[in-house]
Amino acid sequence: NNMYIFPGVGLAASVAGVQQITDGMLYAAAVACVDAMTPEEVADGRTFPDISRIRQVSHTVACNVIEKAMMEGVGTKLTKKQLPDRAALESFVRRKMYYPGYVPLVDPSQVSVTRR
Repeated sequence: NNMYIFPGVGLAASVAGVQQITDGMLYAAAVACVDAMTPEEVADGRTFPDISRIRQVSHTVACNVIEKAMMEGVGTKLTKKQLPDRAALESFVRRKMYYPGYVPLVDPSQVSVTRR
């Protein structure tokens, strides 16, 4: 379960400036992981969501952890005034997520490979 929970916990800690990770926040992360499962995944008897949805699961985990951090008063960067509802929180976290995009360093059409 670590690969499902901790990316979202780390994202939440970074985005919200969390001072400490509490037991309540870890519980909120676990609940978010379960809540992220689709009815089909549950019907298939899966324990965790499909790995192809890891970004979506991490987003859900991060949002739940941030909500809990705000309730517990351990976040330093966000306030309820800035994020008055779940939709605002989800949008904010989505904008803060890292989207890897790799640009080639060399134009492949300009390189010739010789084999020995």
